[in-house]
Amino acid sequence: MRYRQRAAAAASLLIAVVALSGCNKIKSKQEIKRGNEFLKAAQYQSALAAYEEALRLDPGETKLHKHIGIAYMGMYQPGSKHAKDLEFAQKAIENLKLYVAAYPDDKKALEYLVSMYLNTESYDDAINFYENDLLKKDPKDSKAMQSVAMLYFKKGDFDNGVKWLKARQTVEGNNPEVYYLIGVQAWDRSYNFPDLDPTFRAKIVDEGLEALNKAVEMKPDYFEAVSYINLLYREKAKMETDPVKKQEYTDTANKYLQQALEMRKAAQEKAKAEAAAQGGAPTPEPAK
Repeated sequence: MRYRQRAAAAASLLIAVVALSGCNKIKSKQEIKRGNEFLKAAQYQSALAAYEEALRLDPGETKLHKHIGIAYMGMYQPGSKHAKDLEFAQKAIENLKLYVAAYPDDKKALEYLVSMYLNTESYDDAINFYENDLLKKDPKDSKAMQSVAMLYFKKGDFDNGVKWLKARQTVEGNNPEVYYLIGVQAWDRSYNFPDLDPTFRAKIVDEGLEALNKAVEMKPDYFEAVSYINLLYREKAKMETDPVKKQEYTDTANKYLQQALEMRKAAQEKAKAEAAAQGGAPTPEPAK
């Protein structure tokens, strides 16, 4: 008799727990709905309160970390160094990381997380996230390699940026865009940081020219690459002390500039002709 009484009590308790759990899940969904409405109205603090209450009611609802992260993003003022904004940024990053760990295929959430790293200039954290999370899961993720390269360039590490662009090259095969990006970053580094060590600056410029020439070899009508060859020769002219060589580099730059303008004009005319040809063709009937 005592055993049956204890069993009945345990069963009643279990039913009560299950009922309470189900009730909490319903309340949690109601809070999520409220939070979504607040978020649409850009009432981020109210949205955050609703989402956090929903998570309290249903701790297993890990998708809420994305909602909470977005709410904190809305409260954060990009570029602000105020303690409150730094706290909002950190909370946004923490919640987005939790969400991305559970749902790594959500590309939008990844974009949110990376944007927060960039807004807070947390380049090392972003690089660490890509190298130790995304690329360990998928070592052939060329988009992630591209992002890592750009992050290294952002923090001023030209060599590691080039290393990761070349890693992307090994995955995709010869891609003229990769060589073009190396050239663009070489110009950016030399033009915006003229106080670099002269030897290192000259090395960067030469590496950029080599990459851009490869891009043009692969894609002869690549007028953007030709334009940057022009710009890098102007960087060489700035660094040159010999007046004869300085003029030689300037003349070479002008030659490539003219070539780039002609190539661009040809590309525009070709695009117009193709658009006109398409516009003159009969419009196909929709499939039935």
